[in-house]
Amino acid sequence: MVTTTPPASTTGQATTRWRSLRGDRLRDQITGMLFVTPATLIIGVFGLFPIGYAIYMSLHSWRIQRRYTLCLPAFEANWRAEPPVWEKDFLSEVVPNFDLGSCFSNYTKTVGDWWGVLLWLLGFAGLFFAYFVWTRVFREESNQQNRLIRFFSAAFFIGIGLLVAAVGANQLGLASLPDFTRFVPYIEDIAIGSAAGIANLALGLGCFVLAFLVVRNPEWGDHFLVRALTAFVPLLVALYWVSNGWGLMIAEGNEDFLQGLVYTFYYAVGSIPLQLALGLILAYVLYRNIWGKELWRVIFFLPYVTPAVAAAVVFRIVFSPRATSLANAVIQFFGFEAQSWTAEPRPFVNALFGLNLEGFIAGPSMALVSVIMLGIWTYVGYNAVIFLAGMGGIPGDLYEAARVDGANEFHLFRYITLPLLSPVTFYLSVLGFIGTFKAFNTLYVMRQPQALGTTDTASIVVFDTFFKASRYGEATAQAILLLLIILAITQFQRSVLEKRVFYG
Repeated sequence: MVTTTPPASTTGQATTRWRSLRGDRLRDQITGMLFVTPATLIIGVFGLFPIGYAIYMSLHSWRIQRRYTLCLPAFEANWRAEPPVWEKDFLSEVVPNFDLGSCFSNYTKTVGDWWGVLLWLLGFAGLFFAYFVWTRVFREESNQQNRLIRFFSAAFFIGIGLLVAAVGANQLGLASLPDFTRFVPYIEDIAIGSAAGIANLALGLGCFVLAFLVVRNPEWGDHFLVRALTAFVPLLVALYWVSNGWGLMIAEGNEDFLQGLVYTFYYAVGSIPLQLALGLILAYVLYRNIWGKELWRVIFFLPYVTPAVAAAVVFRIVFSPRATSLANAVIQFFGFEAQSWTAEPRPFVNALFGLNLEGFIAGPSMALVSVIMLGIWTYVGYNAVIFLAGMGGIPGDLYEAARVDGANEFHLFRYITLPLLSPVTFYLSVLGFIGTFKAFNTLYVMRQPQALGTTDTASIVVFDTFFKASRYGEATAQAILLLLIILAITQFQRSVLEKRVFYG
């Protein structure tokens, strides 16, 4: 008699396999957590905790010691006798007296008008919108995303047209509508007299026409004038929003901090492009087979490893206001007058070329340009070394094949080296902007009272507010706002510039 063994249950095999798989996954998860736990603790203690404590400080009023929680302004009068908020009864004391608007008093002191902040942010969003209108509205394809962009573009033009037409109707006395001059650019009565209202009505009608042309896509896509107008209108509106929003903020906010943001922008834009361009040129030269290139690499890298304070002291002497300083000797050799350099608050172009520019377009002061030169001197060698490492990863076969096809040195650099170095350029750009917005040491050493604060970037203002004015709550609020700005700039670079990066 033959005995047969019944087959094992399929369900039992699947359950055993699942338990084994689940055990392996659980073990892998635990092992991974054990590996990352030390790094998580270090980041939490030295990275996230300071940020969280800064937010806590910004929500309180301070006079050397903590006074009271800004969210509970009712306890301000007798703050010395009041217990901390965590010792109060939540339902009977905290909830009835909670005021959300008061929580951000330190932030309000910094930015001034929150409507101005909103208008300012809308302006930057409008710049993105103008870019999308120029690049996406008149495309041939009619997919869902493109239809959505055309819909929003048409709605934007209709909305702006209505607002401008409302301004014109108010000027002509045809209607009594709210004042929309804060939100749209318009022609003032002072410019062309009583015809301003008619002109604004015509501008509103022109926006309606542009909305119609956008909807009629792509028939008008080949007309450059139509494309230029559809991009120019949102660009003009966006710049108007940025200007008006910033004016509202400056009028009521902390002028030192807000102006410090402008100086920080000058410092970043004035140094980062030159650092990258000079570093790339230097790297391209050092990558060639020249005599002593290893020695030259070390020499050009030395400024980066030089102590920042020592370098700033030397540059402060080089750019001294004395007529016999090294910087003045150089420019006098080329026929220019001696300058005050680090002690000169006037804009650089006004001081050196005798112009009379004012406002934002005047640019950085002569004192800030002196600091920018120090930044360029410091980081050009570092960027060159990083670019050299990137060039080492480019296959030589690409250059040989291009030479066989008749490419010259410029073509090799333009169509092979630059595209394949785009990841390195993007990396250095992101780090450079983050570094300039956080820069402190060299700026603090090179600042002089005669410069009238034109070298006081945002980080310098935060330091002065905290240590000199002892306004801890405002200083931490400024620091948090600066952190948000740095994050926004980094995200902008990732969203716009990273799309142009070629990873091979």
